Amino acid sequence: MEVFLHLWDELDDLASLCRHAATSTAAELLDGATPVVAGAAALGAGLLAGALRVLRLTA
Repeated sequence: MEVFLHLWDELDDLASLCRHAATSTAAELLDGATPVVAGAAALGAGLLAGALRVLRLTA
């Protein structure tokens, strides 16, 4: 019976390691994507503002 407890403990340690690695990887990827998303939003807002100015001049 004690063998199963040791096995369960090892599996729990392995699951914790995998969970930590997955969350760390996701956090690193999302941290790297933040400037790209902010830049795309600013570019889109600038293009939209320019298009609205053009439409206002032609109307």
